[in-house]
Amino acid sequence: MSAAQQKKRNQEKIARMEIVAKLYKRGYSCRQIREEVMTRLHLGSYSLATVQKDIKTLLEEWRENRIEDMDDALQLELERIDETCRELWEQWEKSKTDYTKTARKQKGSPTRDNQTGETTIRTYHTERTETEVIRLGDPAYIAEIRQQLAERRKLLGLYAPEKKDVSGNMSFASFLIESGMLDEAEQQAGE
Repeated sequence: MSAAQQKKRNQEKIARMEIVAKLYKRGYSCRQIREEVMTRLHLGSYSLATVQKDIKTLLEEWRENRIEDMDDALQLELERIDETCRELWEQWEKSKTDYTKTARKQKGSPTRDNQTGETTIRTYHTERTETEVIRLGDPAYIAEIRQQLAERRKLLGLYAPEKKDVSGNMSFASFLIESGMLDEAEQQAGE
């Protein structure tokens, strides 16, 4: 096979895979994908085995990308949670710090300057009070820290999976047909 023929085959495969990916994501059956690819690319033949091989290739590619992307996304989320927890712990420590609250009260009376007409307040008594405030910490910080740590455990998969019971009177084949993953012609051919 010449280099030009190989290049043309690779371009056809890329075009075919793009169409297969779109249609597969939309729930088309293998037969529907086959017909659509043949129509769009003006192909004389495109076997169901090749359609299935293309789908398998796509699934493997998507799985690899998703795993890499998921690892990055997971790491990013864990870093965000760690940063949030560090900040919350700092705020928790600050919320436990005792301090002295100082209040000043002034008494005075307004006076008017006869030459300029400006009104000022003349202070004749100042009162200052100091109160020791003993703080035990704001429990809202601990609640949020606990929430962040629970999210961290969920991301790491440390909780047991939830059990869900699904019941119905639909057969598996009927489910596949209903979801569009299998058309009736494929089901009848398999019987």
